[in-house]
Amino acid sequence: MGNYFIEKSLNNNVLVATYHGDEVILVGKGIGFNKKVGDIIDTDSVEKVYELKTFQDQQRYKTLMDIADDEVIKVVIEVVDKIKDMIEEEVSDTLLLSLTDHIIFAIKRMEDNILISNPFSNETEALYPREYSVASTAVNMLNERLNVYLPESEVGFIALHIHSSISRQSIHDMNLMTEVVAKAVQIIEHDLKIEVDKNSIIYARFVRHISFAVQRVMANDVAPEQRNLENLLKAHYPVCYNVAIKIVKMMQTLLNKPVYESELVYLTMHIQQFNTEALDV
Repeated sequence: MGNYFIEKSLNNNVLVATYHGDEVILVGKGIGFNKKVGDIIDTDSVEKVYELKTFQDQQRYKTLMDIADDEVIKVVIEVVDKIKDMIEEEVSDTLLLSLTDHIIFAIKRMEDNILISNPFSNETEALYPREYSVASTAVNMLNERLNVYLPESEVGFIALHIHSSISRQSIHDMNLMTEVVAKAVQIIEHDLKIEVDKNSIIYARFVRHISFAVQRVMANDVAPEQRNLENLLKAHYPVCYNVAIKIVKMMQTLLNKPVYESELVYLTMHIQQFNTEALDV
């Protein structure tokens, strides 16, 4: 199987090592105690191994380790370890690279008083509530351990990295999803002259529907046509139906793919729920 050779000790529980020439991160209670560079690590003492498989990822991580303080690297590894413990599904080891990269530059921006807003925080929380909750824990841990004050907006960004490492979706695709949701809500609020309650069950259902709709579009799946129901909704709820048409056109533009008319039925029903809720207030 081969041996792990120590390259660098971050603390008693975290080591940087080489394995068959590749750099890995080893985590284990007391694994680095009284160890020095070049020592061989007993595999029985290793609890977790973070392996960056591609040469590009390995080189990127080495660069990050060179530019970042050892304490930052150590705490990020502990945060990723915590995230893996909190998420039941398999989390890709690439999270270590993406989160290290993100956090190093988030701290640098904070030190330079450069604030970056996250306009899709609400949408991210609605789409990925579990990941958002875990990300909130991660940000609190980073702030406490590194004595920094990463803003609330970072929770949404880190939640996307977590979901990406689970779903193997790209950050670009997930940003696209949140943008579709945000623009759809903007269209509804503008045309119906209402303010959508983003803490409501109706909003949560709408976000889930848009999420599935985007996934269908990207996979070129077609929902079954319901012409009779579509004509009925068009006649009874013309304003909501027209809003649905606008949302479909927006989706086609952002996704650069056709959105089939069958989506209009489901969208109209969801939009009508927003309209009904506003009238009941």
